This record gives sequence, structure tokens and C-alpha cells, in this order.
Amino acid sequence: MPSYRITKEHVWVGEVPDRPDALGEKLRALSAAGLNLELILARRGRAGQGTMFVAPLRTVEQVEAAEKAGLARAGSIRIIRIEGPNVIGLGAKITTALAQAGINIREYAAAALGERSVTNIAFDSDADGDQAKAVLEQVLG
Repeated sequence: MPSYRITKEHVWVGEVPDRPDALGEKLRALSAAGLNLELILARRGRAGQGTMFVAPLRTVEQVEAAEKAGLARAGSIRIIRIEGPNVIGLGAKITTALAQAGINIREYAAAALGERSVTNIAFDSDADGDQAKAVLEQVLG
């Protein structure tokens, strides 16, 4: 099996007004501070408001920029990020391994671009994320 990079990331979250360019304003502020985001997820929530999730933030300067843009660490969301080759059945292999280990998935997002893939999986707790990372390192290592 090909090699995969598996990392554990914290997610940052913030509210975004439901209006044109509100998301763009937040992303420009983060970009101006030098953040190279690997995960951006935004969606409408309740009427007039949306929610955005971003990762990773790794330096004090990045955290300060995120806080200035109105983002905060999402205390309950931890993700495992899996980067590597795009192969048939990868999603099934990942979800089956986690199910067999008794680990419940909170959210799952995957995308492929050509021969490369990236998967982000959220869990309810740090313990679940740690266990999932260990399982996936064995299965995909």
C-alpha cells in the first residue's frame, strides 16, 4: 500500500454573516497574516448567519490573526488529516478500519485531485482522534 501522511489538527471556527463577500473578508484577513490554510469549510447555519471552519493554525502569529478575524479554537472538534495517493476504495478502507476499532466518525470530507487525495475526519474527542490516528497509521502506514 502506498505511503500516507496522517496528522492530527485542531479546527478553528467562526461565524460569518450570510451576505456577499463576508467569507471573503475573513479569508483575506487570514491570508494577509500569512496563513496557508489546508481546510476551509463554510456553510449556512441559522437565518442570517453562517459558520466557517479552518485548519491548520500552527504559530502564535497565525492564532492571533485568526482571533482578530473572529475565529476561536473549536474545542470539541479534532480532525485527522490523511494525505496521499488517490486509490480506489480508500474511503471504504478508512471507514471500515475505524468501525472495526469501534470509533465513531463525527464528520468526513474527502477530495481527490488527479492522483492525490486528502481526507479530513472529525471526531468527538481527543481520545477518539488519538485512537483513530493510531489505527489509520497501522492500516495505511
